[in-house]
Amino acid sequence: MFISLELVPRERSTFVTEVTWAKEHTPAITHLNIPDLTRLETRSWEALTWVEGCYPVIVHIRACDVQEEDLESFYHTLKKHGVSHVLVVKGDEDENQKRGMTSLEMLAGLRRLDPTLCLYAALDPYRQGIIEEMAYVEQKLKAGATAFLTQPFFEKDIFQEYVRACRGLSVWWGVSPILSQKSLVYWREKNRVPLSESYDLSLEGNIRWARFVMERVAGETEYALYLMPIRVDITSYLPPIFETLS
Repeated sequence: MFISLELVPRERSTFVTEVTWAKEHTPAITHLNIPDLTRLETRSWEALTWVEGCYPVIVHIRACDVQEEDLESFYHTLKKHGVSHVLVVKGDEDENQKRGMTSLEMLAGLRRLDPTLCLYAALDPYRQGIIEEMAYVEQKLKAGATAFLTQPFFEKDIFQEYVRACRGLSVWWGVSPILSQKSLVYWREKNRVPLSESYDLSLEGNIRWARFVMERVAGETEYALYLMPIRVDITSYLPPIFETLS
């Protein structure tokens, strides 16, 4: 079973320490994801070198940051940094920013430039209804995506509905802890996640949920786990998730 860990490239020494710790203490992890956050000095493809070959890396890129006429040059930048696995996300555009590419445009453009790229697309269960989202998934497949990474799931009904809908697709199922009321409000208001006030904010509750998702997708050949340990110490969050695998 493939399991990817997302690590944010805030600064090199901390990032390398987390990679080294994960490699030593959580051998079940098979891949890394590096998000592209424009507020940080280091872009995702630049941080790939920090991993030093410890894992295959899925690099996130924002379609809205690239103009169509600049795509080939951007592609060569990715290749220069050794990128072979790419997650294309739309990204949030600045109101003063010139309109960049859409996810569909970038997927199709990259696939045209390099048929060998492993292209991932985003699946967001909260952006629209499931019928509309799965139709969007079909569009992304036609544009060149071969697999999908989801936004984190937080409760069983929505998660299991999508597990059924995605049979036959290659999907990495997202999990992220929510440990504070502030984070709960963020997910509810920013990402429109239907979270109740009774959501279990304890570390133990979040670990139980991650284990549930992992165990649910473990038996599915095309499914994998995507861990996003946002605002949590990975040394306390990750080991208990994998206790059943030891």
